[in-house]
Amino acid sequence: MPTPDQPTDTHRHLSRRQVLATMAAAPVALPILGALAPTVSSAPAVRPNILVIMTDQERADVVLPVDFTLPARARVEANGVRFAMHHTPTAPCSPARSAFFTGLQAPVNGMTDNVLGNDLMGTVLSPMHAWSPNLDTGIPTLGTVLKKAGYRSAYIGKWHLSEPIGTNLTALSAYGFDEAFDILSGGSPDEGSQEDPGVVDHAVDWLQRHGNDTEPWLCVVSMVNPHDMMYCPRFYRLEDVPDYGADVPPNFESDLSTKPAVQNVWRTMNEAVGGLMPGEVTSPLGRRQWQQWGNWYLELLRRTDELMGSVLAALDRSGGSGNTVVVKVADHGELGGAHGLRQKGAMIYRENNRVPFVISDPRNPAAHSTTVNALTSHVDLMPTLATLAGAAPSPVAGRDLTPLLTNPGGSVREALLLTSDAKSSGGQTPGVKYCLRGTITPRYSFARYSIPLHINGPRSEFEYELYDRQEDPLELHNLAHNGGAAGLVSQLNDLVDSLVAQEIHPLDSSGR
Repeated sequence: MPTPDQPTDTHRHLSRRQVLATMAAAPVALPILGALAPTVSSAPAVRPNILVIMTDQERADVVLPVDFTLPARARVEANGVRFAMHHTPTAPCSPARSAFFTGLQAPVNGMTDNVLGNDLMGTVLSPMHAWSPNLDTGIPTLGTVLKKAGYRSAYIGKWHLSEPIGTNLTALSAYGFDEAFDILSGGSPDEGSQEDPGVVDHAVDWLQRHGNDTEPWLCVVSMVNPHDMMYCPRFYRLEDVPDYGADVPPNFESDLSTKPAVQNVWRTMNEAVGGLMPGEVTSPLGRRQWQQWGNWYLELLRRTDELMGSVLAALDRSGGSGNTVVVKVADHGELGGAHGLRQKGAMIYRENNRVPFVISDPRNPAAHSTTVNALTSHVDLMPTLATLAGAAPSPVAGRDLTPLLTNPGGSVREALLLTSDAKSSGGQTPGVKYCLRGTITPRYSFARYSIPLHINGPRSEFEYELYDRQEDPLELHNLAHNGGAAGLVSQLNDLVDSLVAQEIHPLDSSGR
């Protein structure tokens, strides 16, 4: 395992033996937290189909204006369990998706940055950056685990875990998917608006052919939008966007001097990719432009919702909806002007990491329209869906969430681990501390930032960020700035060390 002096970049080149050895060490409860150990639930008598509908760059806390509705999303929530405190443990796209599909933290599965795709960010940064390798086919995925359990599997839409992608049906067979359709790459300007309708057409066709099959199936429908926001306003005329009544972000900040330096770097990078936006929301012009920006995000949500409705309608027509668990989730969030920032990156802000997640199980009507407020993570999806399918996943970092489907007031852990090693999130600037190790607890959001060489310390080398969400729900006041809240910072540093030891370096309790 890496020593404190080894750079984070070495995590991107873990050997298959190291990864599989890490997976073989089953997670243990954190004694200092009293966290619950993973729960093993009995398999249902009839194994359900599983339909995963994934969007890209959708945050959980979008405030919808009056009379603006998203009926397909509302339908899934009304017929399911909403996980209000669900987080991606990392960003951007490839690392976040790797955690979802493997149940392993990104530094363990090796996907610590984006796979180089066809997106503009890749084109701009590729001369300066070494991109992530393909996801190792030796690591079990949701596809391989369910296929081993007898499930037919299909993947439709954006993948972004390996390059290049073939156009034949077996393009993702090494990752456990029998069929692959319209496998899109990283997301170029307007790709969501252009390609998502075709993705959904493939999904509708597949569900009409297989929705009511006698053998159980897994179908992942992965849309690009609202990822098109990445290039807004550079490639869009905001004045042409319908006025849905979007407001300016309530936590917009022009001055980030009390925040980690990588955030100012990220703001400048966003301008290079997505175009200039006002640095304030107090003037009539600044306010109007950010409102237009917000209206475009709502428009992209509306478009994906309409397409999602088509997928659900096809499932209904197939006759398979009564035995199909529908999962609605997003890979990562969208800062959306919060703190004057856009996109997603090395941040712990709620808009960046908290994403929508709903499990709708028609076989459990008593749980419909309920909400789980416990902390959950993308790494939990692999063991949870495997349990629903009656499958046996390899040991992973995640926890089985199925007990929460019948006991929404319960919990499976008391803290989440967040990481970021993506050089594309600000690491091109020499000396900028872009590597993040942090935690979300029921009350606090905490992170320490470093260069790769100092990822494990010493603690004096870290930049710190700490928010008390009970007192400061908009995450405006960094309590750790200039050495503040030293005692709490020390306790949370210990917590992060414990989480890292458990989920990244479980073979060595020291975490090193």
